[in-house]
Amino acid sequence: MLIPFASQHSCCDQIRRRDFLKVGALPGIGMGLSDFLRHQASGSVSSEAPAKSVILLYMGGGASQIDSFDPKPLAPAEFRGPFNTISTDLPGIQVTEHLPQMSQQLKNMALIRSVQHVQSEHQQAAHYMLTGWMPSRVVFKNEHPSLGSVVVEEIGDQRNLPPYVVIRDPATFVNRHHGAAFLKTRCEPLQLKVPFKATDIAPPPNMATMASGLDLARVEKRRKLVTTYEQILRKRETWAQQGMDQQDHYFDKAFNIVTSSQAVSAFDLNREPDRVRDRYGRTLLGQACLMARRLVDAGVLFVTISRGGWDTHKNNFSLLKNELLPDLDQAMSALLEDLDQCGLLDSTLVIWSGEFGRTPNINKDVGRDHWPSVMTMGLAGGGIQGGQVIGQTDQRSAFPTDRLLTPEDIWATLYHQLGIDWSRRYEVPRSFEFNSVPATVPILPYGTPIRELFS
Repeated sequence: MLIPFASQHSCCDQIRRRDFLKVGALPGIGMGLSDFLRHQASGSVSSEAPAKSVILLYMGGGASQIDSFDPKPLAPAEFRGPFNTISTDLPGIQVTEHLPQMSQQLKNMALIRSVQHVQSEHQQAAHYMLTGWMPSRVVFKNEHPSLGSVVVEEIGDQRNLPPYVVIRDPATFVNRHHGAAFLKTRCEPLQLKVPFKATDIAPPPNMATMASGLDLARVEKRRKLVTTYEQILRKRETWAQQGMDQQDHYFDKAFNIVTSSQAVSAFDLNREPDRVRDRYGRTLLGQACLMARRLVDAGVLFVTISRGGWDTHKNNFSLLKNELLPDLDQAMSALLEDLDQCGLLDSTLVIWSGEFGRTPNINKDVGRDHWPSVMTMGLAGGGIQGGQVIGQTDQRSAFPTDRLLTPEDIWATLYHQLGIDWSRRYEVPRSFEFNSVPATVPILPYGTPIRELFS
């Protein structure tokens, strides 16, 4: 039985939107936070847009559609696998038996069962799914800006907040495609790559001095990086001697933000009651989802949670049954329930995705292989009409049979809900390393918002 969040805690009142301050870098450390502040407001969006923030749950490796949200109980055993199905809160719609809590959250979610593309390798597919652009080659960094970077460029940082945060699973090998590409440095995400225990996840101890996009590995290599407030204070004089403008308005603002204890406390999950943390699950995904709720309540625009392990070429059913699906079931159901009871679901678009689906046939290692021909995605909140399933697949969940959609359609829907014109073109600096990218490019090459989701 689920315990209502409203009775557990005063939803999201520990960190107010106005109190959450931008965590960034100081001159000489990496990205200049003062530069960020100078250029924070850019682009234009519709003030009538229903979504104000986004949480992207990205299942690195590619989740099996047939073993999760698109089961085929009448398929032959060599396709169906050993899992049974259960009914949901939508009449006639079933999911795998290992998603019992999510089966009661579909009233808030739209399942898209007919998404298809042609990228079958992880890096290319991840780039495609996280940017909306097929890469021109095998890439290990962005040719085009990530979804979160575009949102920052278009909406801007209007509240002195870290607008784009990525919570990275260290085990995920598709973490290279969250960046800003040719957009401004201020569009890079603050990436959290933190060692964690199964019972906890915490911000890096030097969170207050991390640059946006500067992960712990790079921070640790910089021996002179400021790690305490006292050290920062001592460095100010040194910086002044090096000719840095200490009187600059934006520098002073950046300094005050970096040294604010409120910025650090926003990432402190210990402020949440144990029962709330337990409801989300004491796992990376569970605690990351809880952190994402805290961040969007504080005013962060875009949070990506990267959860690896879904590349189930071997032992597919054991991994799904014992680890992946229970973890997802608890964390995502808690997130949707909590956002709803906090009054944040209407303004927060939650998206569940990966880079592709898995093969309908089971291989010799009792696994499923890469399958971009069909995948299931889920959308909830942010003005999306939940309680529906869009698209159908054949009896083996191998190909769409109705309402064929592409990732571009999903991301056009995302931008539509945020009030962003995805046809807007960006100028690409000629210094950008990917010469294959034209001089000007639109936010998306094509794509049509899915009308059923908001009509």
